[in-house]
Amino acid sequence: MRTTGVRSVFSKSAVVSSNDPQQPAMTISLSCTVEQYVSVLPSTWIKLEGYEGDKITQQVTVTTIEEKPLTITKITCDINDKIKYKLKSKKKGKEYVLEVRNRIAPVGTFHGTIELKTTSEKKPTLVINVYANFLEEVKVEPQVVSFGVIDTSKENFDAPNMKKIVTITDMRGSGLTLNKIKSSGDWIVAENQKRGGRQYNLVIGVDKNKLPKGRFQEKITIRTNYKQKKSLLINVNGEVL
Repeated sequence: MRTTGVRSVFSKSAVVSSNDPQQPAMTISLSCTVEQYVSVLPSTWIKLEGYEGDKITQQVTVTTIEEKPLTITKITCDINDKIKYKLKSKKKGKEYVLEVRNRIAPVGTFHGTIELKTTSEKKPTLVINVYANFLEEVKVEPQVVSFGVIDTSKENFDAPNMKKIVTITDMRGSGLTLNKIKSSGDWIVAENQKRGGRQYNLVIGVDKNKLPKGRFQEKITIRTNYKQKKSLLINVNGEVL
């Protein structure tokens, strides 16, 4: 029976056929507990998950059942710019704790490995995978608003009905507050409307009495109570005829 890659309880069974008329077939079962010489618990995967700016710490425990004391002689990592780690001896020669924490928390994912060199003849190298995923605190959709061509010469031109809606979602869910809304153009009107749950609607319109002629590229800045997303930015563009 091969036990390579097997952990914990392991079971196998086989059917034996014979010419015995009373019992032509017999099932033989074998069950055992497979222990690794050197284990990494709870897993060889470390997951750092949260929101942008968060500092997440996770740890794994390295243990041995060998009689010879275990020493970790070297640690290498291919994402030192993204994480930091610390190895602590819990039971000398028998148990170690590896603590891993992210240095940065940009929106998105990153992955890497930590390699431990040991004095174990059975397990001279341990590879621990690190996976990180950080979500944005606040989502703004869309981030760019276009009014296209605004023809003020048309008889049916109706500025109050020229509305664009931007949805702002509190992804973290810690009580987002929109404290101040400011436009780079005084003819752009932005009104905050609180929706149910974690969402706001920002209704963007124009003041027909102040519309400038020509192409425009303006910005709406929103101040929030979140540390990582202190300011939200929405680009507004178009052309006035």
